[in-house]
Amino acid sequence: MAVMNVTDGNQVFLTVIDVATGSLANVHPGTGTNGLVIPTIQDVTLNASPNTVRYSTLDSPSSSAFTTVNENSLSLNMLVDDEVFFGSTVANADNQVANVGLLGTSIAKTEVYFSLTFEGTGSGANYVTGKGFIGGLAPTSSIDSAVFISPLELTINGEITRSAV
Repeated sequence: MAVMNVTDGNQVFLTVIDVATGSLANVHPGTGTNGLVIPTIQDVTLNASPNTVRYSTLDSPSSSAFTTVNENSLSLNMLVDDEVFFGSTVANADNQVANVGLLGTSIAKTEVYFSLTFEGTGSGANYVTGKGFIGGLAPTSSIDSAVFISPLELTINGEITRSAV
């Protein structure tokens, strides 16, 4: 069994680009261009689970189930970076997410393409792609933490695709 080690900060990161001006090719971890990389993430959860419907019949002592559509989502915590969260002061014609940041993208309800890498960008590294909507941003800080940390919830619109670099 091959273990995926995430202790190296260059291994797991999220890349996003708006659907209007970008494509899935823009978020490819090995060759993509113009995608906004969010490298400072932790506590990543990729949820790819089908819904189930349970039912009972009078002739059986146990209930039965069948699956319905998948409810896919991606959630994580991230270190709040000024340019990533609020947008860059340098205009980017190829990625509106880079211009307005994650907060502006969430407020505008802009659909994004994304890729989540599991093993960096080296040959054979696994990653998943899809499209969805950014939400759940809630930056917090405390006396024990000198930086702002924010959750991010990406509600996936459609299916997740697994690929390798």
